[in-house]
Amino acid sequence: MLLRRAPSGLTLIELLIGLALLAVLLALAAPSFQTQIAASQLRSASSALLGSLLQARAQAIRLGRRVTVCRSANLQQCDIDPTGGWESGWLTFIDTDRTGLGNTAAVSAADTPLARSEALPATLRVRGNRQVSQYISFAANGEARTLSGGSNPLGTVRVCSTSTALADASRATDLVLSAGGRVISRPAANVASNCPAP
Repeated sequence: MLLRRAPSGLTLIELLIGLALLAVLLALAAPSFQTQIAASQLRSASSALLGSLLQARAQAIRLGRRVTVCRSANLQQCDIDPTGGWESGWLTFIDTDRTGLGNTAAVSAADTPLARSEALPATLRVRGNRQVSQYISFAANGEARTLSGGSNPLGTVRVCSTSTALADASRATDLVLSAGGRVISRPAANVASNCPAP
């Protein structure tokens, strides 16, 4: 006596229903996923710039020499365009002769590059106010200084995301520089969706 086995597998209708349910679940999860990506990019960028500034200060103290961090799109020379932002990348170097044009730092042949940071994702904007819009320089004692040797370059660098996935209350982080060279990171409250400021 032969037994017939029932056919196994999915019918076309069962497969289509399964795919439709999967599409609905993915559509529900997508906004949350976009929020996670935008928040992660913001945290990473803030941490990267903060880390570069802390490292530059530590190197200035360790080496007993001036170390400067400047905006740099080509990662070879400091940017001179006053309207640009830190999101294009930045360069950390031992600033032997403190050359520069106006409020802009410059890398000379005597200077030694220490680190380069690539451009940030397109949804991020990084702007500094006052004397930290172009560069941040640390003297051998770790204090923040201007290139001319002046003190008190207090300022704030804001790292913000223009992503629509983030609420205004959670779209930016401020890195606040004190004259003593300390850099403090803190959330910025209720920032406009197109960001810039400081």
